[in-house]
Amino acid sequence: MRFVWPVLIVAAIVLAVVVTAAGEQTRAELGYLDEIRTQAIDLSRSGAALRDLMPKVRTIDRDEYTTVFDSIGANLDVGLAFVTDRPPTDTLVPIWVMYRQVLMTWQSGVDGLSTAILQAADNPEDVGAETDIADALAALRAGDNLYAEFQAEFDLEGVPDPVNPLVDVSLSPADADVLSLASSYAAAAQSSTSSLGLRPGLRVSQIVSDPAWQINVDGQPVVPNTSSIGFSTVITNTGNVASKPGSVELQLTDGVDTLMVQAEVPALQPSGQTTVVFDPMEVQADTLYEVSVTLVDVALDNDLDDNSLRIQFTVNPA
Repeated sequence: MRFVWPVLIVAAIVLAVVVTAAGEQTRAELGYLDEIRTQAIDLSRSGAALRDLMPKVRTIDRDEYTTVFDSIGANLDVGLAFVTDRPPTDTLVPIWVMYRQVLMTWQSGVDGLSTAILQAADNPEDVGAETDIADALAALRAGDNLYAEFQAEFDLEGVPDPVNPLVDVSLSPADADVLSLASSYAAAAQSSTSSLGLRPGLRVSQIVSDPAWQINVDGQPVVPNTSSIGFSTVITNTGNVASKPGSVELQLTDGVDTLMVQAEVPALQPSGQTTVVFDPMEVQADTLYEVSVTLVDVALDNDLDDNSLRIQFTVNPA
């Protein structure tokens, strides 16, 4: 009998150690799964942000666009850092492998979409932009499908139940056909009215005459009596990058004859302005004239509708 008690005590100690180890293992597994659940909540919000962003590609500015994608990328980076190491137990290896694959697929799609949209905006003539966007959208959709399978893995027998269920996550910006979406996003990014691309925006802001015209009671510009008139024009860069040197053309017509001259326009920084002065031209009194100033050879301009300005005026008789 004296040998029984020591054996029982040892058995009890071993059982306590086993139970404690099992409890620590379960807690480690639950902590691991709960961290994934927390990350999934953040990724779900990223998906909502992307679905809100993409319909605005034509109107959104570059800073807002990159802010949204940077935030999504940061959430993916957190997840990818988390899956760098193996999980605490072999039971969670299937979860670990699938989650890592989901994150890597999503990252490929997010990086690809962010880059492809900006390249399309910066290069409106790029015919390959639509294909690049479609590839990125396909990767996002593949990531969504993998995530759905990953959710099912959580319900398998032998995997500890996490504190809360895993939320749904989708990083696809829309449910429409991938090619149709790619075409619409490319068109929006490459639109001449898009604020997303890095483009200059040269604009004919003003035409000034010398002698200066005045507006009469009929709203018509009228120049004091003169035999010659000089013009100057103000050119502004309303875009978000510097413009290249170019030229501007001035035409003066009385409805029968037309005089045309050109002048150089220097490179302009964003919000920069320059005044181009033209030599005087002969005019006659009591004649209706039209002067027009037009920017020529303008490429990648953010708004072609403001590249020209026309004004009708008359010259007062003596």
